Amino acid sequence: MKRFAALAPAALLAACLSHPPAPPAPYRAFDSAAGWTLVIDDQSMHFLAEQGRTHVIQPTPKAIVGIAGKIYKTPRIGVNIVHAACTDRATGRTLPDTVQVDVDGRRFAGCGDPPAPPR
Repeated sequence: MKRFAALAPAALLAACLSHPPAPPAPYRAFDSAAGWTLVIDDQSMHFLAEQGRTHVIQPTPKAIVGIAGKIYKTPRIGVNIVHAACTDRATGRTLPDTVQVDVDGRRFAGCGDPPAPPR
């Protein structure tokens, strides 16, 4: 019984400690018809196109937040996210963001699908 009494406060304290928040879900942009995707998470930006022939990874910079959306700039990738409806050309699906991506001097345009807000 004494052993239980000694463990009870520790168990209560452990129950009160909060768990660290889950990392934010990644942001995804793409153009299904052109075959490119961009994934932005809190660590890096991954751009993949041309069936894997173009694959660029850059550390995620701090976003420049504007009235219409966000801008990310790295030496190789520039991303402009505008919060305006976009229709994917291949699927006809409407997404909440229009996205422009510049990779090594080449421009790609498509749609963005932000992660759902945490519950």
